[in-house]
Amino acid sequence: MNVLKRAFLDRKLKKTLAARMCRLDCGSRGLRNGIELTLEEGVKLHDVKLFGQRLSIGAHTDIMSGAELHEVSEIGRYCSIAANTVIGHSRQSHPLGWLSTHSKLFALRAARAPGAAGYYVSAPTTLGHDVWVGRDAMIMDGLSIGTGAVVGAQSLVNKDVPPYAIVAGTPARVIRYRFDPDTIERLLASQWWELAPDALADLPMEQPAALLEALAEKPTARLTPRRIRLHSAPWRIEPL
Repeated sequence: MNVLKRAFLDRKLKKTLAARMCRLDCGSRGLRNGIELTLEEGVKLHDVKLFGQRLSIGAHTDIMSGAELHEVSEIGRYCSIAANTVIGHSRQSHPLGWLSTHSKLFALRAARAPGAAGYYVSAPTTLGHDVWVGRDAMIMDGLSIGTGAVVGAQSLVNKDVPPYAIVAGTPARVIRYRFDPDTIERLLASQWWELAPDALADLPMEQPAALLEALAEKPTARLTPRRIRLHSAPWRIEPL
């Protein structure tokens, strides 16, 4: 793509994203490998590297610069992902049992002989809603990170993380849970992430038990975010 065409595309992309309160600092250049990226309103992607094929990101999620999203298929609403995190990293990008650990040789052989012994097919990782991933953390491919989970800075996550668990370490282990089991069950059942930020701000977020009672007494209007889908091969912008 020539410079003028890319500049025109980036202006159009920025305007369309801004109408949905979204940002994509990497512009069209950051969407690689024919990715299909679906964003709900309020998503902020700073200088993020996107490597997967299909990714959906929920409303008001914020992903800081330096983050790398590899084999990731879904990130929920209200997630906070810190700088320099790596999510969906392949476990076998450098196979120890092959002739060489070089990634190019691995990719060439995998393309020519998909059934080769020891060949590993990456599976996508998914993040629920309200997940907080600390700076420099790495989450491997094929995992489920539950709603409300917290991943400590510089952690290596190689197993599924339950909802509302706080994990840290290399490899990461459960340190504790944010709330007691009954509160966790009620929070998940409430689907509070379906509410708009302004609606949540009117509720006692600092007291989850009181918030749950308020929701039970007076149902609040659900969030109906506008969406946009970006395709990079061929390039097109699809408002939804």
